[in-house]
Amino acid sequence: ATIGVLAVFAVLSVVPASLSLAVPMLLKGPVKLVYFNLRGRAELPRLILHTAGQPFDDCPYEPDLKTNYEPDLMFGQVPLLIDGDKKIVQSRSIARYLSTKLGLCGNTEDDALLCDQLFEGTEDIYEALWPACAKYRGGDAAQLATILGDGGNVHKYLAKFEKMLAGKTFLVGDALSYADLALYNVLTVTKAIEIDKYIGEHFPNIRNHHTAVETHEKVKAYVSSEARRPAFEPWSF
Repeated sequence: ATIGVLAVFAVLSVVPASLSLAVPMLLKGPVKLVYFNLRGRAELPRLILHTAGQPFDDCPYEPDLKTNYEPDLMFGQVPLLIDGDKKIVQSRSIARYLSTKLGLCGNTEDDALLCDQLFEGTEDIYEALWPACAKYRGGDAAQLATILGDGGNVHKYLAKFEKMLAGKTFLVGDALSYADLALYNVLTVTKAIEIDKYIGEHFPNIRNHHTAVETHEKVKAYVSSEARRPAFEPWSF
């Protein structure tokens, strides 16, 4: 029996970690994503779902439907992902859950860890960008110019991504991951960043990366469809 157990461990020790990370696992389903009728914090989960080819019900969160979901909103806010009997809130938790389940976090444990760190880097960009674009947060054109300028909170993070993408198509390995989708998303969630002008002039590697993500078959099909919400107009609320 001891020999048998040792043999099993010997076999497991040579099984590539990619088998547990790169191979998509089925979601329980049916899958439903609940959010307002805009990109916002649900857009990255949408990109992940569409890229993976996962069918889901994209449900606008309307005031008259609030009571339908309120018991499942742990912190009283959307987005909410429903996967069978699982109810998941918080956009970052949703993105991690989906990317892991759907095979978009690289091939190995190290890849997954790198994806997670890169994802958090894009979130730092988001957290700097959003207040400057939202009137209710005190944002205005001057604040936006500051964070996009040299040394600004958005510019400094983009500069780091620019270096990471030197000589590369994607951020992790040679395949699209949710880290790539996260960077693409933060640059397109609002109209504040001009891809051709601002990104093209200052960050050519990111511009090439943006094109690579946007021309991915599944991404292209989604972003060119009527299912995609319009980008947020700065200072519209």
